[in-house]
Amino acid sequence: MIHCHKIEFSAEKSTQRIERFKLVFNPKLLNRILAFALYLLGAKRKTAAAALNMPEDSLKTLLRAVQQDGFSALCDRRLSSPAAPLVQTTAAPPRVSLQLDEQYCVIDFGSMGCPLKIDRTHQVHLKTVLLSLHQSELLTLDCISMALGLTTARCRQLSAQLDNADVVQTLVDKRQGQKQDYLVDKTIKAELIKHFAAQSITGRSTSSRALAELLNEQSQFNLSERTVRWHMNKLGLDQIKKTLPDLVEALKKNC
Repeated sequence: MIHCHKIEFSAEKSTQRIERFKLVFNPKLLNRILAFALYLLGAKRKTAAAALNMPEDSLKTLLRAVQQDGFSALCDRRLSSPAAPLVQTTAAPPRVSLQLDEQYCVIDFGSMGCPLKIDRTHQVHLKTVLLSLHQSELLTLDCISMALGLTTARCRQLSAQLDNADVVQTLVDKRQGQKQDYLVDKTIKAELIKHFAAQSITGRSTSSRALAELLNEQSQFNLSERTVRWHMNKLGLDQIKKTLPDLVEALKKNC
C-alpha cells in the first residue's frame, strides 16, 4: 500500500513534467492516466474526476473498461472499431521520448531497447544524436530545443547544416575563446566559490545553470552557463562536489 501523505508533492514540478510529457502523449490520454492513478492511490472517484476536469460518469466508464480490457482501454477506442476489416498499413516509426535531469539526457526508445544516456556537457555528442533522430523523424524540434537549450529555429538550422556537412564542420565550436579572464575577475570567482560551497553543503544543485542564475540574480553579474561551467572546471570545483559536504560534517563532529 502506498501512503501518499508521506510523499511531498511539488505543484511547480508537476506542471513542468506534465508539459514535458505532453510532447509525447496525447493530452486526453495523459488525463486518463492521471485520473486512473489518483483512483488507484485512494482518491474518491468524484475527487479524482474533478481534479482532472473529467465528468464522474466518464471516469466510472473508464475504470470499468480498464478492469475488463487492461491498459489499452485508457486510449480513446472511438478511433477504431472491432468489426472493421483488417487493412495492411505501413508501420508507424517507433516513438522516442526524452527525459532530462541535472546531468544527463536520457533517450527512451520504448520497446526498441535500452535507453541511451548522454552527459549534457558533451554537447557535440548530444547534438549529433538528437539531430540525427530528428532527421529520421523520431524526435520533434521542440524536444531537441528543450534538451539543448537552443531555439527551434537554431535547431532547424543545425539540422539543415548537418545534412550538407560532417559533424566537425557543423557542430564543433571553432571559437578560440578568451585567453585571459577579462570578464571573470577575482571578485566573481570568489562569489562563484562561495555559492558553489553553500549549494553543495546544503544539498542543492551545483549545476552551471543554477550557479549562473544565483550569481546573476544576487550579485548583478551577467554570466552565461558556459562561462560558469568553464571556470568551475578550471577551479576544480567539480572534483570536490561530493566530498565537500562529508568534510564539513566530519569537521562539525570534531568541534
